[in-house]
Amino acid sequence: MNKVKFAFLSIVGIMTIINNAFAAGTPAGTVVSSRSKVVYTTASGAVSDTLFSNTVSFTVAQIAAVNRTPAANSSTTSSDSVNVDYALTITNSGNGADNFNLTKNSSKGFTVTFYHDANGNGILEAGEIAAGAITATGSLLEDSSYKIMVRIFVPHNPSLNGQSDSTTVTATSVFDNTKTASSTFITTVNTVNFSNIGSGLTVNNANPSAGQNVTYTFTFTNNGAVPATGVSISDILSGMTYVSSTTTAGTVNSAGNPVLFNIGTINPGGSVTVTITLAIPSGASMGMVYNNTMNVTYTAGSNTFTSSSNTRSVTVGATHGVAINPVSIASTHEPEDSIKYYFTLKNTGNVKDVLLMSYGSSQSLTWKFYKDVNNNGIYDINDSQLAVTDSVNFSDSLHVIAIAITPAVGTDLTQDVTTFTVTSKGDNTKVQNSVATTTIDIAVISLAKVVAPIGNEPPGTQMTYTVNYTNTGHGKAYNFKIIDGAPDSTTYVPNSTTLNGTAMTDAADADAVTVTNGGKTITVIIGTVPASGTGIVAFKITVN
Repeated sequence: MNKVKFAFLSIVGIMTIINNAFAAGTPAGTVVSSRSKVVYTTASGAVSDTLFSNTVSFTVAQIAAVNRTPAANSSTTSSDSVNVDYALTITNSGNGADNFNLTKNSSKGFTVTFYHDANGNGILEAGEIAAGAITATGSLLEDSSYKIMVRIFVPHNPSLNGQSDSTTVTATSVFDNTKTASSTFITTVNTVNFSNIGSGLTVNNANPSAGQNVTYTFTFTNNGAVPATGVSISDILSGMTYVSSTTTAGTVNSAGNPVLFNIGTINPGGSVTVTITLAIPSGASMGMVYNNTMNVTYTAGSNTFTSSSNTRSVTVGATHGVAINPVSIASTHEPEDSIKYYFTLKNTGNVKDVLLMSYGSSQSLTWKFYKDVNNNGIYDINDSQLAVTDSVNFSDSLHVIAIAITPAVGTDLTQDVTTFTVTSKGDNTKVQNSVATTTIDIAVISLAKVVAPIGNEPPGTQMTYTVNYTNTGHGKAYNFKIIDGAPDSTTYVPNSTTLNGTAMTDAADADAVTVTNGGKTITVIIGTVPASGTGIVAFKITVN
């Protein structure tokens, strides 16, 4: 009885040894068979016999299992917008052929891609990238491995500086999806971080007037962990004109359009400030908007980036301005002349304005203003009297005629100096003057009379009167006539009157002389005596 029990236990031990012969367990599908053997003898032990039981068989089932190496890894970048590669080995530690699906989860949402590391060197090569990304290992026999390269792309985002991404890669058995193995890869980002680049641009005046200067200031700091090299700043001018610029680092490389600043290297913690002064166009209309944005180009690690500042806008405010043309004018007139001066008034501002017209006259002349409606430069019936104000659109002009009458009396060559002033009603500090100088030419007449012979003459003597007239002024004498005649105790000698040596008849005819009242009245009509004009009238009388 004891022998039989011993024999059976021995068989069970043999089966156990067979099961432990496989590192991943007995291969799936293995058939295990066994039977029992009994040996016995007669009582004397002389006769023996052997007996076998029936054969019992069973098949080994498949068990899924997966392993990965390494369980964790980490890396630190020297920039953003870079790929970080990790080597990973997936091993089928089950007891049958299996496929393993690959999944990933990035805490920062980074892009994670798997490639087959075909040569198993732990380096992702161009050919392996060209072969395409994978999502599974393909079929693996028990105890076999599959080499993978995990590529994690760190996007361009300066705010990632100093932050870490945790990416978990999981291999899942296709045969039994409850069997998984995961590796964790920690990627710490060190890069350039211009944290205030998007808010670093300011402007000193958001509502400038047309023609005014504005100054932009741009400051930014490298709050990252690595230097920014090859830093440059460009500013494309949109409608404004360059005036000047400065920088706290580097140089102003170009003062054209765009304006370029070569800064160089900004180490962690370093900052730079640039300023640029620009002129708003003098003809800019109110409400016109000018935008300005600066672009910063820099290199971090092996990558070159361009980032834009915030945009600062300026809106042109109301600008008032006036002009008058001509700014000086002169003319010469005689008494009672109508003086006419023609002006063009222009609204040089950028808003509709009322132009105020005023004057000051040194001779107290009274001026009236008329609008030259048809702009023909001639005062005519269509021209209406202008009030002291008139509304003019920006950039438009108003044509004005100023009219005054020269005084009837005065001194020859008297000058009136009138200052005509145009003023913006919107801004009474905006004025411009035009000075008109009017010289008044007045006739200055001298009259001299002589008689010959001169002395004590007896009755019956014939005497000659000579009258000399001269205009020593600069104006004309109009309707000039000399009235004379034979004095008492004398008798006029008929037809003896001469003008400038030419004999005249006494009759009221076409010549200049008419004699009436028996010679007592002699009228000589000269007409107009010009400046520097002279003449001689002579006639004869007889002493009674």
